[in-house]
Amino acid sequence: MTGALLLILRRRGQDPRRAAYWAWCPAVPIEAVNNAHVDVLGVLLAVTGLGLVAERGLRRRAAGGLVLGAAVATKLMPAVVLPGALSGVRRVRDAAAVLVPAAAFTLLAYLPYVLLSHDSVLGYLGGYVDEEGYDDPSAGSRYALLRLVLPDSWTFPVLLVAMAAVSLYVMRRGDPRRPWSGALLVTGWAFVLLTPGYSWYALLLVALAALDGRWEWLGIALAGAAVYLLAPVFGHRPALSATAYGAAVLLILAAPALRRRRGSARPGAGGGPRLSYDRVRNS
Repeated sequence: MTGALLLILRRRGQDPRRAAYWAWCPAVPIEAVNNAHVDVLGVLLAVTGLGLVAERGLRRRAAGGLVLGAAVATKLMPAVVLPGALSGVRRVRDAAAVLVPAAAFTLLAYLPYVLLSHDSVLGYLGGYVDEEGYDDPSAGSRYALLRLVLPDSWTFPVLLVAMAAVSLYVMRRGDPRRPWSGALLVTGWAFVLLTPGYSWYALLLVALAALDGRWEWLGIALAGAAVYLLAPVFGHRPALSATAYGAAVLLILAAPALRRRRGSARPGAGGGPRLSYDRVRNS
């Protein structure tokens, strides 16, 4: 996984040190190795697929769509990066080059299970949704931030509208050369609005933050880990979830101002040319 991040960052002329966000993140050895969650395979495929989509040419985009389909077939959650894969797409054929192979691979991967298990192909997904309170916000700690300002019955419709708005913004205004940037935005806000309590879900978010270099989104991963580890000790899961994710949102909102402040404090920020990483690398 670290190698895939390094390869993509180098090919795009980005600072390869960003891969350390993933390589040094404590959640990676704990969740991917010690707890052996299959999420890490889905993350690898999602990152590889986005890297291919960022390349020029319909063949590359189609190959990226195929790999993204493999990511979704591994675990449904990587589907959240698809709006990012369509960042800035203006032509139907460019969108189809990604979506058709992704859908075809996912359907073909599930077809044997559909034929053999019929209506049980999704396994415990329905029970999990019910158990975690996604279908009944008043029963758990999901939608913790939305529930601070909205009635419980409004949270799910508002979630759908908000995620649709973020996805449309990414597809319309996103940079097609950096599809992971849009994918990070959609994935990050999905976490903010859903407030999941399992830390391994955030592996995808950590990888996207490494690609995009926006370290502030790592606070969302930390929030999920805090809820997962501290809720059994202190209880009050909804309050803990709202506090942890609320602090992470404040960090996300404050980060741009911190960047501007750091940029203005650097020597030569007032007018002289800056020496970028790319110039150092190519000199």
